[in-house]
Amino acid sequence: MEDDSDPSDALIERVRQRDPAALADYLDAVRRRMIGFIKSLCSDRLLSVVELDDLYQEVSATALTGLATAPLDEYAPIDWLQQIARRRVIDAHRFHFEAQRRDAGRQQSMHAQADSSVGGMEALLVASITSPSAAFSRDVRMDRMQQAMGELTEEQQTAIRLRYAEGLPTKEIAERLGKTDVAVRVLLSRSMRQLEKQLEDVRPSER
Repeated sequence: MEDDSDPSDALIERVRQRDPAALADYLDAVRRRMIGFIKSLCSDRLLSVVELDDLYQEVSATALTGLATAPLDEYAPIDWLQQIARRRVIDAHRFHFEAQRRDAGRQQSMHAQADSSVGGMEALLVASITSPSAAFSRDVRMDRMQQAMGELTEEQQTAIRLRYAEGLPTKEIAERLGKTDVAVRVLLSRSMRQLEKQLEDVRPSER
């Protein structure tokens, strides 16, 4: 299915029935529309450090892994995808800018450690999923992150290290792991969700 084609009512209904193949076709159909929507959410500053296609692929991976519990009885598929896109853009902005702004010196130290220690990678991950008001619980979350990382498979840990500590694109990670790019994106999305779930009880208020 080509970009910019209008999804048929039959395809939309199959997506509502939580058919993964139908969702894949739907994502192809609305790809250009969604990339345009994502671009409208991004600042020029964010676009200077991330690729729109990478953000769209993350949205797609999140949608595919979350299809079983998607609120498609409440929202049209396009509205659901746009909700995911909004969250991903916020997460990207938080990862690239807010953590550094809160504590630039400490963040630089994290990056310096990332290539040589697991602790550095864990610090980056804590920063990437910590809200702007979360500094008070960072040490507690670091301890919990170390425990949670130990519960991941070796493949999950490797993928996370290559993506978040070494900053490699998912295509290169896929080559190293002998997987497809989509499979790596799904692996990363599931792994990050697993880590976030492990930290739910120490997640501070956004307020």
